[in-house]
Amino acid sequence: MADNPQADGQPKRRPDAQRGRPRRRPSGADHGGPPRSPEALVAEGLLQVVNHGRSLDHVLPDLAARAQAAHRSVVQAMSYEVLRHYEPLAWWRDQLLDRPLNPRAAEVGMLLLVGLERLTGSKREPSRVVNAAVHAARELNQNWATGLVNAVLRRAVRQIEAGETPFDNAPPAVRARLPDWLFGMLSNDWGEARSIELGEQLATHPPMTLRVNAAEQSVSAYLERLAEESVEASATRHAPHGVALATPLDVERLPGFHQGEVSVQDEAAQLVVDLMDLSPGLRVLDACCAPGGKTLAMLDAEPAVQMTAVDIDVTRLARVQDNLERSGRYAELVCADLTAQSIEPPASFDRILADVPCSATGVIRRHPDIKRLRRPEDLGVLVRRQREILERLWALLQPGGRLVYATCSILKRENATQVESFLRDHPDAVAVALDVDWGEPQSVGRQLFPQVDGHDGFYYAVLEKPVANG
Repeated sequence: MADNPQADGQPKRRPDAQRGRPRRRPSGADHGGPPRSPEALVAEGLLQVVNHGRSLDHVLPDLAARAQAAHRSVVQAMSYEVLRHYEPLAWWRDQLLDRPLNPRAAEVGMLLLVGLERLTGSKREPSRVVNAAVHAARELNQNWATGLVNAVLRRAVRQIEAGETPFDNAPPAVRARLPDWLFGMLSNDWGEARSIELGEQLATHPPMTLRVNAAEQSVSAYLERLAEESVEASATRHAPHGVALATPLDVERLPGFHQGEVSVQDEAAQLVVDLMDLSPGLRVLDACCAPGGKTLAMLDAEPAVQMTAVDIDVTRLARVQDNLERSGRYAELVCADLTAQSIEPPASFDRILADVPCSATGVIRRHPDIKRLRRPEDLGVLVRRQREILERLWALLQPGGRLVYATCSILKRENATQVESFLRDHPDAVAVALDVDWGEPQSVGRQLFPQVDGHDGFYYAVLEKPVANG
């Protein structure tokens, strides 16, 4: 199965600079002509992401429609891999060129990245990789560049065959596979050496993790069902109802998926259930809820709560409804902007999950285009929005209630620093110490970092509003 971002490990409201604008037709596109090679299609798609600010989620359907059926998964996988390793590939390409490419040759620049990724990340014969890239240049109507593509990629082949490492003198951000601004922020938070490790982890393939509905069966029973289907899997380390697949596969092959017996959900996202401390009859608010994985996990754990799920995007709320219907669960769904409107009177809820919009830096391996679409100035906007949502949600919390603050970020400014600031301004808020065996303790809350073959990067903090004396 090719890369497919799994549910509830997604950034909230993915950035897309082209949302609402007329769509640019990729150069050389001819929907009425024969299917194009994977190399040509991926180069076109990369140009759309990198130079025109379109998310990979929006680009891939068009590319798949123009590929041969047998090549569609290849186009998707190649697109993900180039974006995961974009920084070292671009650095290597620029070292191989005799002079910088003209900005008008951006599509050729992307094709060179595709060729370099195939030389290092595939098992194809180097000569076949080079020839395929040269052919793709012709498909893209870049006949002038065939000699350049051939020369640059053959130069790379000679380096590989000679055992030369082109990255020995690369800057730390390149070795971390991160843009300079993001590497700088992470280095300020966690140090340069740790940030290089984090960047390397964020360039790995994410695992496919499941959450077993404990009301239906145990994890051990579900593992036996998977074994009967020759699917290799194991229990997750921290989430009590989690199952990690050795190899991702289509959900259609998962026993009991359509009956709501199992859902796709990252291990770190599953940890929210215990933090919410649910019991029957409580009024629960899941804020910024789409795509609904955490909503469903809470209802599976405690079906007798009164659940309200809110999101700003009506289309994403439809996905929440689909997930609920698949499992036979119910929640009141509300489309609202939590920074601008109140959905209930003050003190209406006993439990609130504030799963706020964030930079999504903890799930970059699932959405590697984040590295190309995010900008450093975005962080200030996100931090202000998080605080606005937190303020409004705090007013909705009952005295004696609990609010869980969550992000899929690994940046302190969105996490511990954000909660510290809120606590200073709210004497009625008390941080709860988390006695858990996961993540790393911060000044407040716990930070989970992405783990190879393990969970994504997440942050959790638990706040309570004491009942006033007298």
